[in-house]
Amino acid sequence: MNDQERAEEHLKTIRRLMERATIYRAISAPSALVGGLFSVVVSILLFAGSHSYLPYTERESQPIFIALWLLVLALTAATNSLFIIIGAKKRNEPVISASMKAALMALAPALILGATITFLLPPVDDFEVLVGIVWATCYGLGLLATGSFAPRSLIWLGLAFFISGVAGMICLRFFSVLSTLSPLVLASLFMAATFGLFHLIYALCVWPRDASAPEDGSTPEL
Repeated sequence: MNDQERAEEHLKTIRRLMERATIYRAISAPSALVGGLFSVVVSILLFAGSHSYLPYTERESQPIFIALWLLVLALTAATNSLFIIIGAKKRNEPVISASMKAALMALAPALILGATITFLLPPVDDFEVLVGIVWATCYGLGLLATGSFAPRSLIWLGLAFFISGVAGMICLRFFSVLSTLSPLVLASLFMAATFGLFHLIYALCVWPRDASAPEDGSTPEL
């Protein structure tokens, strides 16, 4: 395959992704709802734990924090995979298509960066807050990387996460009042507001439009 053929194939893949933006939105809306609900529940549990409902110290809370949020990630990813498989079967298409590979390639760098920082970051006092900020920022960057073929709503979601990550780091650095709160409390509030509230708002805004979305594969406005 020469360079021209590769370029044409790449353009075809992007075109297919843009034409199926409605499908991606339909999949992401229920996944966002599930992820948002799980995030709120875990944030509440961790917030309760920070008020001595659970017997652990700040340093002992760090692996618990990571483990619970990895569980949220696994459950949300499993839910999203289920929706993808069901949708692919309905359309008589392979689950791992060229479009799926392109989407994963766009998301991969930011997600790998987030995972690397998470597991290499030393156990500092603000560990939970820093990790939450890194997750939000990298997740936002990953969504923004899909901007050439994702629906506009996902781009706005990615921008919200990215801005929240940057703002979170600025606040942590320059607002001393935050130092009066424990890292677990700050992290719980931040994760509830971003991975919880943002996903719930996204699902609420997008879901009603899915029912009336065009069936001909045209690109939606959101």
